[in-house]
Amino acid sequence: MKRIIWTVVVITMSVSVCWGQNLRRAEDYYGRGLERQKKGDVDGAIADFTKAIEMFPKYSSAYDRRGAAKKAKGDVEGALEDFTAAIKINPDLALSYYNRGFVFLEKQDYDKAIKDFDKTLELQPNLAVVYENRGDAKRASGDLPGAISDYSKVVEIEPQNAGAYYSRGGLRQTTGDVDGAIADFSKTIEVNPEYAEAYADRGILRLSQGLDAEAQKDFDKYLELNNNMKGALDERIKYAKYQRDKKRKS
Repeated sequence: MKRIIWTVVVITMSVSVCWGQNLRRAEDYYGRGLERQKKGDVDGAIADFTKAIEMFPKYSSAYDRRGAAKKAKGDVEGALEDFTAAIKINPDLALSYYNRGFVFLEKQDYDKAIKDFDKTLELQPNLAVVYENRGDAKRASGDLPGAISDYSKVVEIEPQNAGAYYSRGGLRQTTGDVDGAIADFSKTIEVNPEYAEAYADRGILRLSQGLDAEAQKDFDKYLELNNNMKGALDERIKYAKYQRDKKRKS
């Protein structure tokens, strides 16, 4: 009986040593894969991450990084498979939920994207980029109040995020909150004075309010930053004036 127990112990120790060696070798491939990925060697990175997975099949981070590399190469379905594999191995790997959600967002599968962003935020509650992308998904799916709420969370976490102010301003404009929209476009410009579209959009809203002189200053600044867009801007101004005059007559 003692001999049998000893045999089992030896076998167990041998397996443990083998797995330990495989993990160390897998980490070496993984590390080299990361370096290749940083240098733009996508194929080399994929090869190294694949080797790491062969050495240690439960290497969730290797699946995640290989998924990112596949996405960079245009293999969207392969990327989704790898992100999903990483999640199955480690259900608490927030990065893989985010990466998979971003792929779903690009595929315009907004419900799945939102679900993955929800899970990411459940695991990592203060990631502004996740709120921003979830806001984009909600906006695209028609949930404008939800999108506004997410963009508001972004600027709470990152007060210097000009893009989030601009996105929220656009939605406030769409929902009829003109003052809120102007405030957001003004904040966008405060954070990033080179944000051309914010000048144009604020100018259009000021025009609708009869603030022609202030609107013109915005249009001038917009054209200073985008001097090849005069024709398109003129059309927007013409339509805004038409809408304003129509409203006054009604």
